[in-house]
Amino acid sequence: MRLIDTEAIELVQITEPAEYSYAILSHTWEDEEVSIQDFQYRDRREKMKGFDKIKWTCRLALEHGLRYAWVDTCCIDKTSSAELSEAINSMFMWYMTSAVCIVYLSDHPPQLSFEDHFPRSRWLKRGWTLQELIAPRTAEFYDAAWNFRGRKPELNSFLAHVTNIDEAVLHNSQTLFDVPVGRRMSWAARRQTTRVEDQAYCLLGIFGVNMPMIYGEGARAFMRLQEEIVKETNDLSLFAWTDIPPGLSGTESWMQQNYRGIFARSPREFANCHHLRPRIKDAFLTKEFMVTNKGLRIETALVSVPGVTQDYVWNLGVSERDDWPKDSVEGWVGVYLAKTANGYVRSRPYSLFRAEPQWRRYRNDGNLIHIRKDLRALESEPIENRYQKAICLNFERAPCHIAAVAPPQLWDQNRMLFLNQGQGINAYMLLRFSLGDDSNSTLQLLIACSTMVKPVCYIWAEHHPLWSSAMEFLNTAREVSDYVAADYLRLQLLPRTSDPSPVEACSIRHPLSNAMINVQAVLQPHVFEGQPCYALELVLGQSLLPNTTNGRGISDMNLC
Repeated sequence: MRLIDTEAIELVQITEPAEYSYAILSHTWEDEEVSIQDFQYRDRREKMKGFDKIKWTCRLALEHGLRYAWVDTCCIDKTSSAELSEAINSMFMWYMTSAVCIVYLSDHPPQLSFEDHFPRSRWLKRGWTLQELIAPRTAEFYDAAWNFRGRKPELNSFLAHVTNIDEAVLHNSQTLFDVPVGRRMSWAARRQTTRVEDQAYCLLGIFGVNMPMIYGEGARAFMRLQEEIVKETNDLSLFAWTDIPPGLSGTESWMQQNYRGIFARSPREFANCHHLRPRIKDAFLTKEFMVTNKGLRIETALVSVPGVTQDYVWNLGVSERDDWPKDSVEGWVGVYLAKTANGYVRSRPYSLFRAEPQWRRYRNDGNLIHIRKDLRALESEPIENRYQKAICLNFERAPCHIAAVAPPQLWDQNRMLFLNQGQGINAYMLLRFSLGDDSNSTLQLLIACSTMVKPVCYIWAEHHPLWSSAMEFLNTAREVSDYVAADYLRLQLLPRTSDPSPVEACSIRHPLSNAMINVQAVLQPHVFEGQPCYALELVLGQSLLPNTTNGRGISDMNLC
């Protein structure tokens, strides 16, 4: 670590300085700051405006009995990417282990009160100064004329009120990690940096992560920061951001997206997260999740809220108040997720779901899901049109239980439809029908349909010769490509001589009565949410057996 000798005002290299053995400066950069190269030449540095800050820092450090001081302008060689990266990754620790942080408010007029001017100070609007406020145990504030204005920790209550930072965190930076990630992000929501990459780099210490600096990567830096946070925490409040509503962000309307990935694009999208806290005080939901090439991978149970949204809701385990009784299931905050052919995406990104007592909610079965990390504007439009060529199920005239579907990756349970991918899909449904009052007496049917070449559907009952082949295919075909790459329904399962059509009917002998169960499936054009697709309608009926039967006691009908 390179420090300034406060007596000689010269740079010295100290490998591991003792804790609390140096003063450290916090300020906002202005014209004529003294770089490490400038510092080597006494005549040059003393003519620069920024040298005054260095001299005052050394003078105040000596008054505290400190031999060393650290100033970012001249103690880092910014022409060395390796040194700059090391400094940025170490900076939170350097501020935390300083004896005193000297905060210079260059825009604070000496004649104004600290309480009136500090909330408007430029120092409060800079991204880097967030960690410089939180990390040190002691900080002293000085105005433009270097008049002393107050000290942290005595100012902690006032500073907490102005910044929304928890007072406990200002008192002890190690309590940072008791604060939800989303709330920590909110502290940086209205701060700015000169370089867009620094929006991420200035927050490394706030989240206890490290990552290499890649200036030139732009907004990708903030995405990488979130990926690093995911590796270190299972706090789902990281995903509680909200996009800036249309018309308020200054973004052209055509660039606004109704669908987004699970990661935010800048700290400002966490502006409304400053009230977040665990749903039950001192209780945290622990979920294992990770980032893969398919997005965020997590095993969880999504929530359906009929009458409020047809999308799914993901419970993030946080609330905006922490006094909910433990016998209540209200108050939690979640995000809306839409099912797409390539995983889930955030829908309604301008808002969060807040569980209210008047809304009926259903917890779905837990499943392994993937949520896209990010979604470009051009990728959002196809999601708007994702119901084109979908297969919508209409089983109102054939009440049944859907025991299994394939491919599950394209199945949207809330909307009761299969999403299309590519030029068409094969879809399969295993259905169970209850026969009469006897709950143990059921009928199983396998419905298969294809929209590849032309719309066709087919029905198999358990005794059908192709039943075993079809079930074996479903048990082994795990990839979406098994259902969209080729028309495997025609190629592998249907007889070569058959000529399937969009209308299929079959009859089955009722095991408990002298009747036939008649099932008809029709796959026909349909419109869903204004988009052309297909509807699979199923009709169930019964008829008495005629007197003429064959040797098996079953009438000569179209048996499935």
